[in-house]
Amino acid sequence: MNWIKKFVYRLRGEYTTEELIEMGMTVGKNFKRLNGVILDPSHCWLIEIGDNVTMAPRVHILCHDASTKQFLEYTKIGRVTIGNNVFIGAESVVLPGINIGNNVIIGANSTVTHDVPDNSVVIGS
Repeated sequence: MNWIKKFVYRLRGEYTTEELIEMGMTVGKNFKRLNGVILDPSHCWLIEIGDNVTMAPRVHILCHDASTKQFLEYTKIGRVTIGNNVFIGAESVVLPGINIGNNVIIGANSTVTHDVPDNSVVIGS
């Protein structure tokens, strides 16, 4: 791995895709991750990404949600599965426990709260 790339990621407080794979994340062929994409580093072994997936800038893939801890006394943890031929638009957030099917486009600034079936286009907050 290019040590300069690794150094820049570390300065930004991010992990490279290669580091996340070493920590247990599964990634298919042709994965493109643009600037500022956060793939939940503390639970990256729960992320599975298929072939030909592109994540636009500042996408967040979350496998845990501690916002429920104070009121419900538990933290939601769930696997995130992203199929093949998927594009996730800029500043979108995928919440824990979500399955995104094959041939899917998720519009920019969307919050994905439910599973997305194959051959779909979804948008919205």
